[in-house]
Amino acid sequence: MSPRRAALAAVLLPALAAPAVAGANPPPGDWTLVRKDAFKHYACRTKEKDGDYTVRTASFDNGNETEPGVYTAMARGSNKNVVTYRTSKTWSAHYARTTLRNVHSTDRLWMQGAYYGPVDPWSDGFTVSKLKRCDPR
Repeated sequence: MSPRRAALAAVLLPALAAPAVAGANPPPGDWTLVRKDAFKHYACRTKEKDGDYTVRTASFDNGNETEPGVYTAMARGSNKNVVTYRTSKTWSAHYARTTLRNVHSTDRLWMQGAYYGPVDPWSDGFTVSKLKRCDPR
């Protein structure tokens, strides 16, 4: 094999053998794109028997496994009334996930990369009632 072909093979073979990184799509299921920063943040909701909701989140790291984690928070009525929040620094298949329980349909979800610092919900957070259902019927 010529040196030129050997060099080409050395470059192409690892690229061909590398597993494909998940696309910028949400994980399997029905998800709503909530926002984008350095990550793509998705969420969905499940209605509980007591009338409240559970919100599941998944943030895609764009294939960069060394990125920091994510913060998620749920505000009720104002930015100062954070009813629940979670942090995840665990990445699995390029997604960091959180679960927020006992939230109302009018609560606002805020998601951000951990590189911003602790979660600080914004007034333009995504209302839970606008999220797709995790369990469509």
